[in-house]
Amino acid sequence: MALVSALLLSAVAVSQSAASPTPTVEAGMAAYHRGDFTTALAILKPVVYDAAPRGPSPFSDPWATVYLAQMFRRGEGTATDWPLSCALFNNVWLYTRSRGPAGIASVPFVEEGIREVCLPELQDEVNALRMACYLDGVSRREFVLDGTWLVVDRRGFHMDRGGGERGDVPLGMWCHDVMVSLTQSDISVPDRWSMERVHFLELFKWTNGFDDTKGTVVRQLHWMVYQVRGTGLGRAIDQIVLTVMGGPYPPRELPPGVRDAVGLQLNAVGQVEWFVKGSTDMRGIIPDAPRAEVSTGAGSDLLGDRMEEPAGDFAVRFDHKGCHYEYLDMFKGTYSGDGAGPVPFGLSRDQRMTLFKAIVAARIFDLPPVVGAGGGEPSSNYELEVQNGGNRRIVAWNLGSADRSLSDLTRTVLGMVNPEPGDGCVVGPPRVR
Repeated sequence: MALVSALLLSAVAVSQSAASPTPTVEAGMAAYHRGDFTTALAILKPVVYDAAPRGPSPFSDPWATVYLAQMFRRGEGTATDWPLSCALFNNVWLYTRSRGPAGIASVPFVEEGIREVCLPELQDEVNALRMACYLDGVSRREFVLDGTWLVVDRRGFHMDRGGGERGDVPLGMWCHDVMVSLTQSDISVPDRWSMERVHFLELFKWTNGFDDTKGTVVRQLHWMVYQVRGTGLGRAIDQIVLTVMGGPYPPRELPPGVRDAVGLQLNAVGQVEWFVKGSTDMRGIIPDAPRAEVSTGAGSDLLGDRMEEPAGDFAVRFDHKGCHYEYLDMFKGTYSGDGAGPVPFGLSRDQRMTLFKAIVAARIFDLPPVVGAGGGEPSSNYELEVQNGGNRRIVAWNLGSADRSLSDLTRTVLGMVNPEPGDGCVVGPPRVR
């Protein structure tokens, strides 16, 4: 028997549950026994799942819980769902044990149900279900986004690009939430930090909570947008598009008109805009997804290999476009600056290592050829050519568009070639570089 003991409710909390079914639950049980499973599900599910004055725990009625478990076990009135059935059965199991020998036989289905559906390989999913009060709604979706296989299940978002490149992000669903839909947007945009595209997922979910001051359940429909880039995923927006006071437990379909009232679109400059139509229209811009920072320590990844030091052919060409016109060319072993022509210039072993680590951290070989270059003052524009292990890459950028690692690289190079720059601009770049 595989029981999920780590997440069982406290015996005190469960032993306070009603010793006999309430009239509402009795009606659901009667529907079940006469074979009307649709009615039984409609009556019993809100008792287990919905928010109520009793507090955050939705498990106070073991009778409603065990009959739901049986229906998900057998696929009666709903699809068969053994992980969910196991999660429900386990919570009733503690109730029966807390009431002594008489309690073990007081609620049907529990012992045989656990033996059948609580399989060891389902443990992780059962744990996720119990931690979030059974996670109602969509249970699994799969997407193929360029080279990324994305699976969304009860445990979270799972990105896989093959070759061991993976990413996992928690789902972010909690008690009394209902995931209504999860779809891929038609919008995708080039990623400013790589050669890939950024994709968007749209998730609709209900949250249900009890307002003690008003004595009613408050239901809010959220529209959430996630950015997906490679094996990275992050939530971009979370907008409440509908609020309902009271009423029945929400179904797993969107209310009429909601899908057309929200959306994403590209504006004239290529930015992704979101909008919500309603009594008060709302809109905004989804910001570019930032690059994740990486370590500059030994063992960082460069060109797919774990590199602890630069290769023998490591060299860079650095061109600062504006004031002082710094121009470092390790291929020739020269430096030009302040209007003067090239002079012999070399880096020490420590300087080469420092520069190499800064290039690894900035992931130069992952960047597109242009990162916001060409805008702003000329003094803010840079170009870098890197060679390492037989590979070459040229990247241009504007300091205003650089992230922290790229800005750190810029400061590292400037600190080496011109630690004490003068004030203002000189007459122009050197004629010979």
